[in-house]
Amino acid sequence: MAAFEVLARRYQNRLYTYALRMVGKVHEAEDLTQETLLRAFTSLARFDAKQRFGSWVYGIAAHVCRDALRRRGRRREQPSEAVEDAATEGSPAEDVAAAETRERVARAVRRLPTKYREVIVLHYLEAMSYDEVAATLGIRAPAARRRALRAREMLQRYLGGSEEG
Repeated sequence: MAAFEVLARRYQNRLYTYALRMVGKVHEAEDLTQETLLRAFTSLARFDAKQRFGSWVYGIAAHVCRDALRRRGRRREQPSEAVEDAATEGSPAEDVAAAETRERVARAVRRLPTKYREVIVLHYLEAMSYDEVAATLGIRAPAARRRALRAREMLQRYLGGSEEG
């Protein structure tokens, strides 16, 4: 119980960030984070100690987010309440341009079908290797790479063929 509490505290913010990037709504992401941690706690008996806890708990989060998106309906693009911190040292005009670019990319990522968005968020935003992404999603690493390639192609189209992101 104490070990789970430590792990839950360690992963809570990262799971929240993942959920927010997947669903784009602050309150929903908070609820999904709590649901993820509750499911992880009630499923502890099924956790294989040979597996990484992070991959296991992100796998649960992926299922929880998928279920929420399915319940929400087939809408892909959602207005985002998320605000990414801008750690720039440029002029105010550059900061505004960078914020606009980040928002364009975030909107494009939210337009991706769930299976592609998961890979992009896990690999590029959560900094997981393709092996970790594959373990998290229950797919093979080559499939994770193919999904990432397809997602990047879709993002390029959504962004008008620009090199952003």
